[in-house]
Amino acid sequence: MGPNPSFRLIGRCRGCHAGMDLLVPCFEMDPMPLAGQFCSTAEEAIEAERLPLSWMLCQSCGLVQVTQDVDEAILFRRYNYASSTVSGLVDHFKAYAGLLTRNYDQSHLRFLEIGCNDGVLLRRLPATWLRQGVDPSDVACRSHQASQGGYELVSDLFDVQLVESMRWQGQWDVISGSNCLAHISDLHQVFTAVRLALKEGGEFWVEVHDLEALLCGSQWDTIYHEHKAEWSLDSLTHCLGLLGFECVFHESIPMHGGALRCCFRKTSQPRLSRTEPDLQTLQAKLKSLAEAYRARYEHPVVCDLMKRRAAGQSLVAYGAAGRANVFLNQTPELAFDWIVDESMLRQGRYLPHIATPIVAKDRLNLDQPDHCLITAWNYARDIRLKNPGYLGQWWTAFG
Repeated sequence: MGPNPSFRLIGRCRGCHAGMDLLVPCFEMDPMPLAGQFCSTAEEAIEAERLPLSWMLCQSCGLVQVTQDVDEAILFRRYNYASSTVSGLVDHFKAYAGLLTRNYDQSHLRFLEIGCNDGVLLRRLPATWLRQGVDPSDVACRSHQASQGGYELVSDLFDVQLVESMRWQGQWDVISGSNCLAHISDLHQVFTAVRLALKEGGEFWVEVHDLEALLCGSQWDTIYHEHKAEWSLDSLTHCLGLLGFECVFHESIPMHGGALRCCFRKTSQPRLSRTEPDLQTLQAKLKSLAEAYRARYEHPVVCDLMKRRAAGQSLVAYGAAGRANVFLNQTPELAFDWIVDESMLRQGRYLPHIATPIVAKDRLNLDQPDHCLITAWNYARDIRLKNPGYLGQWWTAFG
């Protein structure tokens, strides 16, 4: 197969920079469009490009990562995701802001957030802090302009070059990144930039999808090109330890169906992991995930909905996020009439390739379809509570 201008193949581990001889293939999906892509017309959706997607496992640090690397400029040029449109995420960032505020009592803390999106966290931190966001997406730029202050924004990628050009070396007390580490091509280079920007003893907070939760729940619908890496605590500790960070706090959190929240402190010396990744156990779990994906049409919920659809009953979905794009594109035989989404950034658009129209939630009560699959299953409870007028049957395939 010749080169594809839409992506390139990685040439080393994204996290620890180990060579390709230490990266082994471990999972492959059918070609699909970018999960963050939402099309203006049905014709544009049908013509949307589908890209191959496979995972590789680094035998040095244990990081699982997407082999095909799509440039961030393509991923974020039309980014239809604003955290503040998801009530569950707003609650999450309120709690996270409270945790950070309690943890740091300095009245003039210097705080930088990588991948700040629409400022959902920065706006909730103390006004006495110097709050800085870095995010290249169009959503971040529009939201910052609309907020009229409260925090500063650099509309660019966070890397060593940016730190040096902004003269941020050793300037920040705390740096945070929530979910952004999934979208970065060269994570080792970003971690290097974080170390350069932090003061000695400064702290780096990260919130990342939890690989263990993904594997235990067979959550193949969370696997897409924008999620370039999936972390375990061991792989995260290993990669940051190589650069001189020590883990001082970690916990599991329910965000996005299972995530890790960790705090790493900048130290003077590298801290090599004392434990090697348990590759044998990890590969066994990856094999189980692959088997669940290959048998996706045999899933009880999918089988049941296929029968009801064949009997002429109406079927819609709820939550047009990345998970929905993956699930609907990977189960095209399970046709949906439309999909509800609460974000005005997506309403009136279409899911790529399958061309499923995205509608406002009022449509659910007006049409009363027979069945509604909650593709945003990590918010299933909230979705049901917000739609008491829907009289059809709710379904979830995960969670």
